[in-house]
Amino acid sequence: MHKPPIHLWIYNHPFYGISDQVEFFVSAFKQNGYSVSVGRQPSDSSLNVVIENFSSETRDILIKFCMSTRKRVAVIMTEHLDFDRGQIYIHGDPLWNDNDYMHPATQVGRIKNLFDCLPFIRCFFVLGDLPELRNMSAMLPGIDVRSIPFPKFDPINIEDAETSSKPANDLLFTGFITDYRTDIIALLKANSFSLACPQKFVSRKNRDTMNRSAKLILNIPQRKEWCWLSLMRIVAALRCGRATVSLGTKDDSQIAACCYQLDISDQRWLDELKESVRNWAALYKTAYDNYMLMAEEFERARGFPHDMLEFWAITDRLATKV
Repeated sequence: MHKPPIHLWIYNHPFYGISDQVEFFVSAFKQNGYSVSVGRQPSDSSLNVVIENFSSETRDILIKFCMSTRKRVAVIMTEHLDFDRGQIYIHGDPLWNDNDYMHPATQVGRIKNLFDCLPFIRCFFVLGDLPELRNMSAMLPGIDVRSIPFPKFDPINIEDAETSSKPANDLLFTGFITDYRTDIIALLKANSFSLACPQKFVSRKNRDTMNRSAKLILNIPQRKEWCWLSLMRIVAALRCGRATVSLGTKDDSQIAACCYQLDISDQRWLDELKESVRNWAALYKTAYDNYMLMAEEFERARGFPHDMLEFWAITDRLATKV
């Protein structure tokens, strides 16, 4: 059986906001023998995959395409959406909970537009194991949720002449700035850490250059109660030869195997972070080895969704025979 071509249709996002997800997805599929394309128009001759985040306008574009072609799409889920005790939770809080990361009206709009697309969705994809999407099948019966295993990549030799110039900063943080993150960054600077923080979206190329200019990459949760590591930030850092240290998280997801989590309620955490900065090269090597081991074990346990893709190709009427 010939594997169907896969098309990542990114019409509803600026590329700089999804570049890590695109790289993860394309790498994972190519490593499993699929032909993958990426573009701002859908493909009639491929299985189309989109990344969640629908406005009313982009929802209507998707529905029009699916109705005119009698195709369905797979949706890569990016937000922590769970169903518990009859209630929808987003980012760990009930809907309409106020915060400075995503306005409640934006949360509700995203979920409503996603639900409007359900008749045209073949399945949800999760890159790795986050977001967890707890009880999603109970909330949306008939919608399959499939994991895309972590892609493999080569280690970076940080002793090479090209990369051995001394990094300019101890730490780098490139995430969206919230009040909580502002406080943590101020505390680090007050304790003599040299820290770069662009405070705006940067291109992947610029972000990778910034990653290589710091000894360690920081993961700072959006707010104190935030439960999860930023999987994409950690993988992007490893691709650049840098380990990530996360402040104040206790995540036990798969990516935790290759990220150093510091308990900031422990008074020694600043000393531990300084020690991590001193040992940044060794921390990267350990984190990379742990990532590759985790990725192999995850794919062995979860498998790749070949069976679903093969059946989807039939229902989308793609020619799958050689």
